[in-house]
Amino acid sequence: MANNAYHSLLASLPHLDSLFDCKQLPISRFQLDQRLSALGFSERALLNEIEQQMEWGNEAPARPEQNSTAQEFDLIQHAHSLINRVNSPDLAALLNWRLDVRTVVAALRKRMRGEKAPGYSRWSFGSRREFIRRNWNAPYFNLEHRFLWLPDVAKALEQGHSFEAEKLLLAAVWQHLSAEAAKQRFSFEAVVIYVLRWNVLQRWTSYNHEQAIVRFDQLVEQALGQYAAALPE
Repeated sequence: MANNAYHSLLASLPHLDSLFDCKQLPISRFQLDQRLSALGFSERALLNEIEQQMEWGNEAPARPEQNSTAQEFDLIQHAHSLINRVNSPDLAALLNWRLDVRTVVAALRKRMRGEKAPGYSRWSFGSRREFIRRNWNAPYFNLEHRFLWLPDVAKALEQGHSFEAEKLLLAAVWQHLSAEAAKQRFSFEAVVIYVLRWNVLQRWTSYNHEQAIVRFDQLVEQALGQYAAALPE
């Protein structure tokens, strides 16, 4: 897709306002998909994959003959395959960041339950899984300077405030995506980031407080699953 086509597509999309002030989406998913039809087939397929990978709790399609360990290993392999296929350093970094967020939050929950450090290096997603494993007993895994929101999320989880933890994470994702959007011009990366920001807005505007508490707990559990000892090094 030519740069001027990206320019036309992005110019047709409404501005996305601040996260928690948003009461109604400025564009519906149906309308957004209509605009995104300007993308080429391969670009649209890649965008769909990135959207799925950036969401909490999404898993690779399971085959009936697979056990849960094989399915979880497939999920890790699919995430790494996608990062290798995006052909964009910015999108690869963004995917790794999101996977790191999933991993560190799930690690917090595992440690709160008294679980020891995972015994295998391929226990999770992202570029910091081994760092987390080596720093399992350190406060915030020695990542509080990399993820400034981490102490607040940990405190909310420890106090059982699941909705507050979810809200803090949404704000962190929104802030990170907004910072990345400011770096992009008229490109496929800019389109991807717009859609990801729209997804965050959609998630917030559709929240019900009580349902969100249950949903957050479920998604944290789904984010990693239970990796069995059969996973290879």
